[in-house]
Amino acid sequence: MDALTKAILFRSEKFDCTSDLPENDNAGNRLYGGDLAQFLCARLKAKGLDAGFLDEDWGWLVFGKAAPSTSFEIAVYQFSEPDEGSCPGAPEWGLRMQAFQRRNLLGIWPSKRRIHVPPAIEAAIMDAIDEIGASPRAWEEAPPG
Repeated sequence: MDALTKAILFRSEKFDCTSDLPENDNAGNRLYGGDLAQFLCARLKAKGLDAGFLDEDWGWLVFGKAAPSTSFEIAVYQFSEPDEGSCPGAPEWGLRMQAFQRRNLLGIWPSKRRIHVPPAIEAAIMDAIDEIGASPRAWEEAPPG
């Protein structure tokens, strides 16, 4: 994981990892985490941040703006552990946060570069995890996908 990416893992049974999933979600890959993405989006909006979420073929993505030229992305992952009983996946979740600054090169060509995750984004996410009673820990290895 590089210095510009913030990544955490946590366990929580608050989010679904057992029900049948819609066939069209995640380009047919049907991954859990939609309710977690929706929860994070709502918590970011409650903090006055512009946020939305959508399904990707690898999982779920929360996205938004922290400032007019600063955007962020939070990738939501759910990990399967086959020895966790009847649950198709353990209640283990991963979040990978990145931020970008938009600018124009030579005043003409739009460009964006990765920047450190704004403190307001990281704080909102940590508050949301604290709200559900989970204990986040650093995610050191690279996320899948």
